[in-house]
Amino acid sequence: MKQLLFPRMAWRSAVAALTLYGASVSLAQAAEVSGVVLPEGTKVGEQSLVLNGAGMRALAVFRVYVIGMYLPHRASSPAEVLDMPGPKRLQLVLMRDVDGEDFGRVLGKGMADNLSAQEMAALQPRVDQLKKAMALRGEASKGSLVILDYAPDSGTHITINGMSLGNDIPGEDFYKGLLKVWLGPRPAGDYLKRELLGQTG
Repeated sequence: MKQLLFPRMAWRSAVAALTLYGASVSLAQAAEVSGVVLPEGTKVGEQSLVLNGAGMRALAVFRVYVIGMYLPHRASSPAEVLDMPGPKRLQLVLMRDVDGEDFGRVLGKGMADNLSAQEMAALQPRVDQLKKAMALRGEASKGSLVILDYAPDSGTHITINGMSLGNDIPGEDFYKGLLKVWLGPRPAGDYLKRELLGQTG
């Protein structure tokens, strides 16, 4: 039966949420959010990235995902992040089962909420590409690792548990629009926005 993004669910142990995340992560060099370990650094292609900030997306009492943002160097404002050249990564660990079609719809709405009508019109075919790829993927279970990478030469590359999700989505403008889901004027969460920007101490 189809699982929507936000209905009630029973929780499994936090250990299960870490299983697909990678047992090789060193706890001495990692951040931790709600039991999910995020490495302090990663790579996109040959570019080393640092963890800029991390936090939890929650709705009411329901935890949805843990997310970390990786950049070539740290930044503390949305403008700095959006104007920063080079590869970037958004890394999510799902804290509940998520239907792909529903997840794609939520991301698309988040982009629409933070972009002008003109910007959204220019991106709409690529947003539709994202939604279609997510819908075809189907349900992703709790503990799944979702990675949204940007590389200047290829665009946005999406993987779930290491498997590519459709073709790369071209254009830096698309990834900037995706970043605005969390960093824009109407973000997924105001406190989460501050966490990703390293503004919470």
